[in-house]
Amino acid sequence: MKHFYIIQALCRVALTQPTNAMTHQVKRLRDALEADGNEKEAKQLTKLLNSVNRPSEMAPFVIRQSFALQHGEELNQNTPIPVDKESSIPLAEVYFQGALHHDLPIFSQSVSFAIQSVIEEWKYCDNLKDLNVRPSTSCLIYGLPGTGKTQLAFWMAQQMAMPVIVARLDGLMSSYLGSTSRNIGNLFSFAKRYRCVLLLDEFDAIAKLRDDPQEVGEIKRVVNTLLQNLDARQDQGITIGVTNHESLLDPAIWRRFDVQIEIPKPTGDVLKNIISSYLVPLTYEEAKVKFLAWCIDGGTGADAKTLVRWIKKDHVINSESKESLISQMRMFMAVNSNRMNLSKKKLLLGSDVKLLETIIQDTTFGFKKNEIARIFNLSPSSVSKKLSKI
Repeated sequence: MKHFYIIQALCRVALTQPTNAMTHQVKRLRDALEADGNEKEAKQLTKLLNSVNRPSEMAPFVIRQSFALQHGEELNQNTPIPVDKESSIPLAEVYFQGALHHDLPIFSQSVSFAIQSVIEEWKYCDNLKDLNVRPSTSCLIYGLPGTGKTQLAFWMAQQMAMPVIVARLDGLMSSYLGSTSRNIGNLFSFAKRYRCVLLLDEFDAIAKLRDDPQEVGEIKRVVNTLLQNLDARQDQGITIGVTNHESLLDPAIWRRFDVQIEIPKPTGDVLKNIISSYLVPLTYEEAKVKFLAWCIDGGTGADAKTLVRWIKKDHVINSESKESLISQMRMFMAVNSNRMNLSKKKLLLGSDVKLLETIIQDTTFGFKKNEIARIFNLSPSSVSKKLSKI
C-alpha cells in the first residue's frame, strides 16, 4: 500500500498517549484495511494497538544525541571489523538501526521499572551532566534461558539510537596462549572508537571465576583484561553483558556493572500477556488464553512463543478440525514434551474428570465457573455440580 509507512508513523505517534477516541479510529482504519485485502498493513496496526495495553511508561522513544554520545566516531557499513590474528575470524558482528526491529519483551512490573530506569538516564543525560553525573554505561542482564535477555539488549540499543557491536565468542576465544586476552583488548579498542552498544552475549564464557579449578591460568589473564577494559570504556555508549549462568561469573565482574537486572521466569499473568501478544492476528477468548498459560506455567517466554507458533500451524493445517483446546494441548505435548512440567503432562494424559477437578481447585489462575465451562465444553450448571462435590 503506497505511503502506508507515513500512516503507520502517524498512528504510532497518536497511540503514544492514546485516548479511547484515537484507539477507536485506529481500529476502524485497521478493519477497513483488512476488509480491502491489505492484511499485512492491518497486522502492523494490530501490533500497534496491542502495544497500547502495555504500561505507558514503557512506550518507545528515541533518545536524542546528548553529551554522553558526542564522543566517538560513527559506525558505517564500510567500517572494518577487527579479526583474530591466527584464524582471521571476525571478533564481532555489527547491527545497525535499520536491522533492530525488536519489540520489548513482556516482563513483570518490577523488571519493566528497572529497564525504564536505565533508559530514562540516557534520556536525561544532559540534565545529569549539570550535576556532574553520567548515565549508566554498563548493564548486566542475567536469568534463565528463553526469558528474553538478548532481545531486551537489542531493544535497549534501538531506544538509544545506536548500532550494536555483538562480540563473537568463536572469534574471541583462541587456543593460542595470550590470544584471547589480546582479542578482548582489540574488541574494546574497536568499540571505544565508536558511539555504539557493545553486547557481550554468553558473557560467562569470558568472565568465569578466576579460582575455578577446572580452568588453567589463562582464564585469570582473560578476566583481568576484561576488568581493565570494562573500567576504561566510558562516554561512547553502553556495554551490556548477557548470561544464563550468573553463578559462574567472577565476583569482581559484578562490581564493574552499574546496573544488574535479573530476568525471572514469567508469572502466570505475564505468561497470559505474552501468549496474547504472540497470538495476533488470531483471537482467543480470555478463558482459553488463561488455560494455555496454565498448561505451560513455570515455562519461559520462549516456551510461550513455541506454543503459539504450534497453535498457528495447527490453525492453518487443521482448519476444518473441531478438536477441543484440551485435545490441541495434548497434541502439542506429544511433540514438545520437554516444554511442560511433569505434573501438567500427567494431568493432560489422564482423565478429563481429574483435569477438571485440578483446574477447579487451582488458586494461582483462579478459573471462574463460566471459563471452566467453555474450556471443557460443559454447561455452567454441570461445573457447579462438580464444584459442590469437591
